[in-house]
Amino acid sequence: MLTFGAVIKQNSMRYKNKTAVIFKDSKMTYDELNIRANKIASAFLSRGYQKGDKVAVMLKNHSVYIEIMAGLSKIGVILVPLSYRMVGPEIHYILQNSESRGLIIADEYKDIAQEVLPQLPQIDTILVVNGSSNEQMVEYESFLSLGNESEPNIEVDEKDTFYLGYTSGTTGKPKGVIISHRSRILIGIVAAHEYKIDESDVHLVAGPIYHAAPWIFLVMQLIVGGTLVIHESFHPELVLKDIERYKITNTFMVPTMYNFIANINEEIKAKYDLSSMRVLISAGSALPTQTKWDILNFFKNVDLHEFYGSTESAITLNIKHSKFLQKERSVGHPFPLVECLILNEEKQPVAPGEIGELYFKSAYLLDGYYNNSEATTASFYNGYFTVGDMAIKDEEGFYYIVDRKRDMLISGGVNIYPREIEEVLYSHPGILDVAVIGVPDPVWGESVKAVVVPKEGANLTEEMIIQYCDGKLAGYKKPKSVDFVNELPRNPSGKILKNVLRESYSIN
Repeated sequence: MLTFGAVIKQNSMRYKNKTAVIFKDSKMTYDELNIRANKIASAFLSRGYQKGDKVAVMLKNHSVYIEIMAGLSKIGVILVPLSYRMVGPEIHYILQNSESRGLIIADEYKDIAQEVLPQLPQIDTILVVNGSSNEQMVEYESFLSLGNESEPNIEVDEKDTFYLGYTSGTTGKPKGVIISHRSRILIGIVAAHEYKIDESDVHLVAGPIYHAAPWIFLVMQLIVGGTLVIHESFHPELVLKDIERYKITNTFMVPTMYNFIANINEEIKAKYDLSSMRVLISAGSALPTQTKWDILNFFKNVDLHEFYGSTESAITLNIKHSKFLQKERSVGHPFPLVECLILNEEKQPVAPGEIGELYFKSAYLLDGYYNNSEATTASFYNGYFTVGDMAIKDEEGFYYIVDRKRDMLISGGVNIYPREIEEVLYSHPGILDVAVIGVPDPVWGESVKAVVVPKEGANLTEEMIIQYCDGKLAGYKKPKSVDFVNELPRNPSGKILKNVLRESYSIN
């Protein structure tokens, strides 16, 4: 059966005393993970929870996240991951929109929960991790003690909903993405095959578990019986330290994380033995070409992969670093069990080299947006799905994501895609981070602005940045203005919030 709970149950027999999860030096075997998952499941059943009910989880990365995933899976209760960076109104919206009945939170978020709970009478169970019980809330371990170790007798089908993953909400309200067990177990199996991961591997969970991509890869590693090393939050040097300590072999990180690691002081880099690392995976936004080479020069003999995907689609396209030089800025070919189309405004296929909107269908697609049939219908065409990204396919079948449809700017009637300009600017030795947007222009409608985060000690000027683009970009693509900032606004998954930047310059 392709359900997460069934995977954990089976591995508790196949790999009984093998370490499944390491968190803050504490180790949990597959048997212990299964027992705790059963206790979670039976404790919720004792509170009257039924298949199809929903429980929201607001935690930083923690080993209990895995047992909650497994326990709820075993009884068909749907998990709703919440970003721990959310504020009251955002939490309220998702809890209400998802119709969540339960809530599991870290002690540090109790005040936020108490702020929104009076408006959410449907929530009848609130568990606090690493906290204490009160009239409203039950301490997590106390709740576990209400359960038992036996397997729950609940029939859960692979087509049942595993979790509701809410989109980043970079435009408008977040949408609840309905993800089945079958979707995530299949992508885990295929990813393990593609990235050559097996029971001997150790995976570092460096990104937030509530986000879709880290979720995929931790499921992948647990399916094959490997070990997870979970970091509560991202710290570049701790990544290096634990690679050496636990002989970590593979990890997923977003480009921002790789960029931070590439820019660690050389003396610190030299302290650690990273020879165990075999597979590095990146997604979330474009991995700048310069960062790719920096990472490959630092981690020796690794396979570096970049994939394109989304909460709705899991992994859609993937490229290995052996093709980076041959196909710079490509995101490769469709992942196994994925079909792609590039369509124009009339929904007709475009010729190789022409820009159009990327559509795809696969075994990993969402089942729809929760309580939002309008958005579901708008995103599908003849069984193919789109998140609104513009792409090109070359004569050899390699795909290139040009940019988000909504991030394209028009200057003097010409379409300009910021991603191409950002690639050039990332190659500047003094630039740590950059975003390109269109800003109002009385003559051209919009003009190109670069918002730059300089590296420490870099003395950059607007003129230097613009001149750097000479010979690298056509004149109309070169930035007309440059602003310098300490950091760029990003959502929790690492994507730059260009809508926030545009709003600051009065353009939407």
